[in-house]
Amino acid sequence: MTAEGQASQYLNVIFHAAPEVRGELPFRRFSARIGAAALLLSVAALPARGADLIPWTEAPPPAFSLPTLGGGDTALTSHPGETVLVHFFATWCEPCRDELPALSRLASRGAPSLKIIAISVAEVDARVQRFLAPMAVGFPVLLDRDRAVAKAWRVSSLPTTFVLNDCLEAKLVVEADYAWDAIEPRQLVARASAGDAQQQQQANHANQGGSRQ
Repeated sequence: MTAEGQASQYLNVIFHAAPEVRGELPFRRFSARIGAAALLLSVAALPARGADLIPWTEAPPPAFSLPTLGGGDTALTSHPGETVLVHFFATWCEPCRDELPALSRLASRGAPSLKIIAISVAEVDARVQRFLAPMAVGFPVLLDRDRAVAKAWRVSSLPTTFVLNDCLEAKLVVEADYAWDAIEPRQLVARASAGDAQQQQQANHANQGGSRQ
């Protein structure tokens, strides 16, 4: 087939969007007619890179207390002086099936000051229990049944993970699945602490600049 013939073909592309509330359809379907040649060229031009932890620059997310799968409540403030990963997930999230066990392996590799909290977003308890049954997660799983915490933390995609420093301040975020097996726990602790040092250095420079005026 000639290049002109290939360019005249079209593909039906289906985009899958996460449900915003429990009970909605698992995806919304959008049909788009895209020239095959243009689509292949645009995909080939995209860089191949994995998700990375980036600095959290928005307003500090609030503390929370949520019911824990299996009973009782867990509060974020129960981890003072520790670096905490807050991981938002859902059972319909395909990458979460691999990421939750990876987070459990991360926790088992040391760094006693590193703790993990997983939060299920907008799902019924029984579904979460079935989802986690084949996994051996070694951290608490909390239930954000009405998405109140996810909204307060500005979570727009799943999975999303925040890294909090030992003052429980959000310093890093990744809004996709992350290769947790490729990073050491002590590196995460150091990166969260480094964010504090950088902010203090910037504040010192600002104060010095003001005193010279």
